[in-house]
Amino acid sequence: MAHWLRDRGYEAYALDGGHAALLGARPLAREDEAHETRDAARSTISALRHRRFRIYSAGVLFSLTGNWVEAAAFGYVVLLLGGSAATLGLIGFLNTIPNLIWGLPAGALADRYDRRKLLLLFQGANAMVAVALAVLWATDTLTVPLMGVLAVLGGSLGTLSFPAFQGMLASTVPGEDLESAVAVNSLSLQVARFIGPAIAGVLLATSGPTAVFVVNAVSFLGVLVAVAMLPGSRVAAAASSLGGAMKDGLRYVFGQRSMSSLMILTVLAGVFGTPPIAFMLPGIVKFQLHGGAATLGALTACIGLGSLLGSVALLFLARRVNKGEPVIAGFFLTAISIALVGISESVPLSLVLAVIGGFCGVVFVGLSTVVVQTMASEEMRARAMAIWAAAFVGLLPFGALITTGLAAWLGAGGAVLVDGLIMLAGGLLVLARRPELGWLGCAALPEACIAATAPSAVALEGRGSRAA
Repeated sequence: MAHWLRDRGYEAYALDGGHAALLGARPLAREDEAHETRDAARSTISALRHRRFRIYSAGVLFSLTGNWVEAAAFGYVVLLLGGSAATLGLIGFLNTIPNLIWGLPAGALADRYDRRKLLLLFQGANAMVAVALAVLWATDTLTVPLMGVLAVLGGSLGTLSFPAFQGMLASTVPGEDLESAVAVNSLSLQVARFIGPAIAGVLLATSGPTAVFVVNAVSFLGVLVAVAMLPGSRVAAAASSLGGAMKDGLRYVFGQRSMSSLMILTVLAGVFGTPPIAFMLPGIVKFQLHGGAATLGALTACIGLGSLLGSVALLFLARRVNKGEPVIAGFFLTAISIALVGISESVPLSLVLAVIGGFCGVVFVGLSTVVVQTMASEEMRARAMAIWAAAFVGLLPFGALITTGLAAWLGAGGAVLVDGLIMLAGGLLVLARRPELGWLGCAALPEACIAATAPSAVALEGRGSRAA
């Protein structure tokens, strides 16, 4: 209870033994012990006991694998059409900027309308984008400008689908298994990320880009069939306009000190943590490690291996009541790994740092989604996840521009070093200002309690005011 109150700005203190101890009665069992007992009995993959989740998870895994097949080949196709390295950066910008534009409206839509219908609409349209790419390449009419247009369209449809996906995920399991469901879903993403590029390489070598786009189009059938088999979501009453719903979501998220602090860390990770991995690896390999394609492949594989191991660890870490410590550790170790990669001239050291960075990055990102999903109420969950996505992916294009500018000034290694140091310094500042990060997950208490409706009735306010 004290955590919940302090997370909303009140001075509140926990009493050993609870209210019963205050009244001199027999103390109740410690909440920590009760949580530990429940956690010990709960399997790390308990979400798989539920048929709805198994259907959802299988469909999403099939579809994500197809998405990664296309994503791995997209840049290669741009180069085949005569594009340059700058063109690759522009296409990446066009594909990710919709997250910033449509992120908040997508969350409001998913909280106001049937998520099942939204997913069938947006994912069906996204399948048509993949079909269009296949037809255009097969008929030799695909051009770089058309790929830019389709990148914007595909990115927009993906952004509009994301909050509905997260809300649908939460509806496939009871509340006590939500953490397990999010962790299994994260593992599915990393498995698809690991398998997809390998399939893309085989298809490009044997059949060409048309097969890549066809495989992605077919993969959408997995998620469409899975979603069609699930029941529709409860439609919330439209108490306010779409703009009002977005404002309500922002107030809800930033009204909780721990969640708002997590969002700031997510912005730092999206702007300064992701661009070095997404855009600077070839430069690191060539200018820092003096290697070639084999070194780049090894470095990428090590990041993938670390990410996969991190997803497995996430199955266990998601069970923790207090997720603050692993979230903080994952963030800072990722920042340190990035900075060290920027100055490393040793291939073995860089490979080790790639595994560590991949592992810790997935732990941070995965636990962040677990925290936001479980801390948000049912009415606000999709909007909270949309804000998280906008913070992490929506600002990525601007991070790419910053990293590109740093690379032009300091070189690839210098840019990656500065990105890592800024991420580290920013995280230290946030942690110093908001120690609430240390109790992430502890503040997710039932909102039916009196503290949810009248916090001042039970809070012990320091000197009559809310905490700073």
